[in-house]
Amino acid sequence: MRKKISLKDIANEMGVSTAVVSYVLNNKYEGRISEAKANEIKNIAKKLNYFPNQIAKSLKKDRTFTIGLIIADISNLFYSSIARYIENESKKYNYNVIFGSADENADKFNELIQVMLGRQVDGIILAAPKGTETTLNYLKERQLPFVLIDRYFPQIMEINTVGVNNYQASYTVVQHIAANGYKKPAMVTLRTDLFHMQDRVSGFKDACRQLLGEQDSKVVEVKEDMLSEELEECLLNLLEEQNDLVYFSTNKIAMEGLAILVKRDVKVPNEMGIVCFDQADAYKIFNTSITFIKQPLQYIGSKSVEMLISSINGNRFAENVVLETQIVSGNSSASRKNS
Repeated sequence: MRKKISLKDIANEMGVSTAVVSYVLNNKYEGRISEAKANEIKNIAKKLNYFPNQIAKSLKKDRTFTIGLIIADISNLFYSSIARYIENESKKYNYNVIFGSADENADKFNELIQVMLGRQVDGIILAAPKGTETTLNYLKERQLPFVLIDRYFPQIMEINTVGVNNYQASYTVVQHIAANGYKKPAMVTLRTDLFHMQDRVSGFKDACRQLLGEQDSKVVEVKEDMLSEELEECLLNLLEEQNDLVYFSTNKIAMEGLAILVKRDVKVPNEMGIVCFDQADAYKIFNTSITFIKQPLQYIGSKSVEMLISSINGNRFAENVVLETQIVSGNSSASRKNS
């Protein structure tokens, strides 16, 4: 069996004490030894393939230096991007991340929570599906640090949350398209009870009423598990009803919708304007530049980690962070005033 390298082995190689090696490998050597000597010790540790004993380290400090991340749907580009930022930010605090995707399923979410608890994570960042309020309250009662991202549950008070102003995001969309001369927009969204999605719908409806005089604005809800089947019929109906623009409320709907418009050879924006919530690299292959709502993904990731680490370190004051979005204008919602 291959011998496990210890601090003593590195100390013997360098001719220093194990305490000095420990200071260096835990980045606590400043003022004790020179930068050059510290780099020598790090290089020896690397050459000898030294790996710290995380179990002993966690027992000593009563921490595992791992955090759990449960996202709502790994196939959603928003969450895959957020996961990358969270992992990068966690490394700055010397934390590892354990991932899980709930696939918008409450039962799977509950199972993942138990897995995280079994791994004794120090805290969890999560995007909870609908119907998980009981589990969130359970985590709160256990006083396990957690931060809710993207979603919120108004009935659960005093928990850490990071999200965007979904109402204002949709309102801004209508301001943009009204300024560009669109008169009859429609919104395509998911059939869901999630509050952040309802906020997007409310912002759209209120703006249509106040800015366009549309008392009964067109909002079409589609089932997520039947997205491709329902969306094509939906878009054809909107074209027939002469809606001049479609606002897709998620990038998952947008990707499916754009593919349908290409298949049907719908001219964008001449026959139908397009605005999408969230960005996606795949928009670049569409034959028209896409107007989209940009969320501050990197800041959401870094802020959620910062809040979680603060909570792990004993801060029990809940923080509610609501961030603003911005609209990035493309040709898909180009002005119709002169057309």
